Amino acid sequence: MATKQLSDGGSEGTVLGQSSTDKVGFYGTSTPVAKQTCTLAAALTAGTTTPANIAAAVDELHAALSALGIIA
Repeated sequence: MATKQLSDGGSEGTVLGQSSTDKVGFYGTSTPVAKQTCTLAAALTAGTTTPANIAAAVDELHAALSALGIIA
């Protein structure tokens, strides 16, 4: 089976979903989801980068990517 391209090759690029509430899924996920929010990762600063906070942020990122079907 030939690969299907989603891009039209235009210089403006390609976007999936018109807004943050549009649902998107990858790799055959059963339920596409809206844009994920990662508050812990965004909140990490020099003073809050404890091992526990970093682990929580990584867990949050993993959950968001997993919900999209990008990683297992």
